[in-house]
Amino acid sequence: MKRFKQVPMLILTVLTLCLASVPAFAHDVPDPSRTGTIAATMTYDDERVAGGSVTLYRVGDVVSDDGNYGFELSGIFAQSGVSIDDLESADAAADLAAYAEEHGASGVTQDVASDGTVVFSNVEIGLYLMVQSEPAEGYHAFDPFLVGMPLTEDGAYVYEIDASPKLELEKAPVPPEEPEKPQKPSDLPETGENFGPMIAVFGAGLVACAIGLGLRARKRDAE
Repeated sequence: MKRFKQVPMLILTVLTLCLASVPAFAHDVPDPSRTGTIAATMTYDDERVAGGSVTLYRVGDVVSDDGNYGFELSGIFAQSGVSIDDLESADAAADLAAYAEEHGASGVTQDVASDGTVVFSNVEIGLYLMVQSEPAEGYHAFDPFLVGMPLTEDGAYVYEIDASPKLELEKAPVPPEEPEKPQKPSDLPETGENFGPMIAVFGAGLVACAIGLGLRARKRDAE
């Protein structure tokens, strides 16, 4: 009986030794020495749209909590009071874009290429705000949005980021054509015949007749 009583204790001891021999693996965290790219393609109705420019602002740093990473606002954006608990929040991105403009934040601006693409290279890890500083002709600027570097996909970190799904272009309304202004009388072209010369000749004829009648009357008086 004593042997059977010692079996559970023996099993517990073996399990404790086995667990103690297993190494403690740390959670994978982003490599701070790595850089990546953030790219986007401007499209409207599946057609690429060239022109305009896009500005990328670095608004936050990577922070780690027990191996889990997240972001917190940094630099001048740390004083903005904007909550980034939800990185998909359109309001948070819009508030940070307004704050950047009001406080003259520095960012990196790239022109949109002829194929509708814009690419930011050598991007350090952190939280970024993408803003269309100048829209393409005939289009509205897309809404600002936040993008983290890196992103996670299927448990792995991605440093080559396509931000195209986050933006949507809208066409600007075409202004109506202004109606032609009515012309002033002085601007109207002359129509019909020009009676000026005829009136002048008629007037000269009347004067000549009057002179002739006057001379004839004097001649009668003289006789």
